[in-house]
Amino acid sequence: MAKQKYYAVRVGRQTGVFSSWSECEAQVKGFPGAQYKSFPTKKEAADFVGAKEPDKNIPFPSAKVSKAPVANTPLKEAAPCDYIIYTDGSCLKNPDGPGGWAAVITDCHSGEVQELSGGHPSTTNNRMELSAAIEALSSVSEPAEIKLYTDSQYLKNAFTKYWLRNWQRNGWLTSTGEPVKNQDLWRKLSELVRKHRVIFQWVKGHVGNHANERCDELAKQEAAKYKKWGFAPNPTRG
Repeated sequence: MAKQKYYAVRVGRQTGVFSSWSECEAQVKGFPGAQYKSFPTKKEAADFVGAKEPDKNIPFPSAKVSKAPVANTPLKEAAPCDYIIYTDGSCLKNPDGPGGWAAVITDCHSGEVQELSGGHPSTTNNRMELSAAIEALSSVSEPAEIKLYTDSQYLKNAFTKYWLRNWQRNGWLTSTGEPVKNQDLWRKLSELVRKHRVIFQWVKGHVGNHANERCDELAKQEAAKYKKWGFAPNPTRG
């Protein structure tokens, strides 16, 4: 039997401690700047909120929730974080060359570090950047607060500059009326971002950041496998 979890909402339609994800989701889904987190005990959840458990006899405030996900807005730097993720993508011949993606995921509570990597025999750099983010977020099963660092402006700006939200509102067309490239990956990533609380942050590549450099190394290794072997090996996870 799964252990009881408590969901704390610090910023949302109604704040407090809730005993189910559905109650928590009703307070934070589509709410700009929502702050929430799951805990194993009610006390930890209450400490996060800084308030008593809400009166369940009070109905939830009515509100309209946009079908299009609202782009994430940064939390204060002091806000807690469940995972720190670095991602990177590489394509040896862009476009249509062999490519690789990689992610380094740190659990902020346990300190455990996980590395994921994989690739494709014929792809683009942007598709590998998106694939890295998708695979990394997919590896986190429960809704969580995540800081995702990327050296791809293409990935970061889609959320921080509302590109993705505008594409969705425009029927997956750009401002010039052209179909958005990599729609299949953007759709998958959009669903994952709606599940988690993700803060996208840009980091300059190749300046000595260990996690960023490790992602670059793993992604290039994956791309090189396709170039060397001439066929598609199974993606690796280690």
